[in-house]
Parts: sequence; structure tokens; C-alpha cells
Amino acid sequence: MNKVNNKRTFFELFETERPVLKVLFDVNSTKEPTEVEIENRLERNIDVKGIKNLEKICKNPQLAEFLDFYTKCNGFSLATPVLPENVKNEALLIQFPVNKLMDFTEQYLLKGKLAWTIDSNKSKILYRGENKWLAFAQVNSGPSCLTIFLDGEYAGNVFLVTPQPYFNILKPIAKTFNGFLERVAKDPAAFFKLTKSYVTIVGQDNQNYGYLPLEYIDSGGILFPEKGEKVSFESIRNKDNRTDKVKTKWWKF
Repeated sequence: MNKVNNKRTFFELFETERPVLKVLFDVNSTKEPTEVEIENRLERNIDVKGIKNLEKICKNPQLAEFLDFYTKCNGFSLATPVLPENVKNEALLIQFPVNKLMDFTEQYLLKGKLAWTIDSNKSKILYRGENKWLAFAQVNSGPSCLTIFLDGEYAGNVFLVTPQPYFNILKPIAKTFNGFLERVAKDPAAFFKLTKSYVTIVGQDNQNYGYLPLEYIDSGGILFPEKGEKVSFESIRNKDNRTDKVKTKWWKF
């Protein structure tokens, strides 16, 4: 039986078995939504050294919630499609481990390879001034991302960065980091719609099609199309799917 929890907390997203997203290619269609089984993963290995480094640049009291998050976990991936077999296994939202935050942020700085994501629209007003910020999460495989400001008027606020804005991204999507977590938890599908995070399904013509999430179901699973039974993603997981260890550069602001 499918289960929907309208009062879930953020961390409860990682405690349910076999969540499902209902998605549609054409939101105006009268067809029944396609069910896609997804996986949510929480990185539980705390990086004590990384947190100490992060504390050096997150001195504003408004960053306390952001720092506290990394004392509980070291990032997450949310809504990685796993079934049916013709879905792309790309998470709709990834918050990076603390030791990857600087490398990720560098891509969006001036002369970074993703600097154009900011400089191609009005968001450069926010990011090319004197205030400091971090890019901490990747949206739908990029280049869109989430940022948090370290000082100034918007310290602790969470923003969306995207090259082609479809709403006023000069305003935060959450005034606090915990507010961001609560917004995701309250209705993950609505958050994915807000950030235009699509589930990619490969059609019979071998072309990729973006399906928009409509509803999040906490547990349920889908029928494995060939066997006619529900199966766990653990039985089909790619054994080589491991988090790479990389060296991180820490710079002085």
C-alpha cells in the first residue's frame, strides 16, 4: 500500500523504504502519471576536520544551522531514480560533503567553468559584490545549484542559481537553512517543480525525455516490469557507485 506522510521531517525522508515519485512528461496530459521508484541516501560519516575548516568561514551566527547540519551528516542525495530500468540514475538534489564545498563553489566564481550560470542573468548583482557565499548543493545534475550566504544582509539565506531564471531568484527560497530543509521535507515534489528538476526517462526511440515530478510517495515501490514483482534497488545497485575521495582547496576570503 502506498504511503504519503504530509508531516515528515527532513531526516525522515531517509528512513522510509522504496519511495516513489509520480511524474508526467506533459503536465497538461490526461494520462495517468508514471511511477518512478527513487532512492534517498544520507552520508553518515561525519568529517570532523572538514567541519573545523568550515567553521573558519561560517562565523556569522546565521550560519549555525548550516554548521549543525554537518555535525549530523555529511551531505545527501535525494530522489535518485532507480526503477523502471529506462530511467537515468541521476539524483534530483545533491548536497555535497563538507570537503567538496570549496571545489564546487570555485566553479561558480569569476573565471570558473560555471561562472556563466551567474553572469548570464541578473543574479550577478548578488554574487559579484562584496558578500561571501558558498554553493553547497547541485540541482538536477547542474548547472543549477543552491547557495548560502556567509555574511551581509542575506547571511544564512538559501538561493537558487540557474542560468535561465523562471522566477525572481534574487529572493531567497528559504530565509534559514533549516527552513530550506523543512521546505524540501514538506513536499519534495513541489520543491523539484520549483527548481525544475526533471526525471529523465529514455524512450523507445533512445531519446531522453524530462518528466516533471507531481507527487512524492514515502513508500510503495513499483512493479519490476519483467518479473511482475516488487524488488529492492539493493539487488541491482552498481557496485562501483562509490563517492570519490578528492583533495579540497580551502581559500581565504
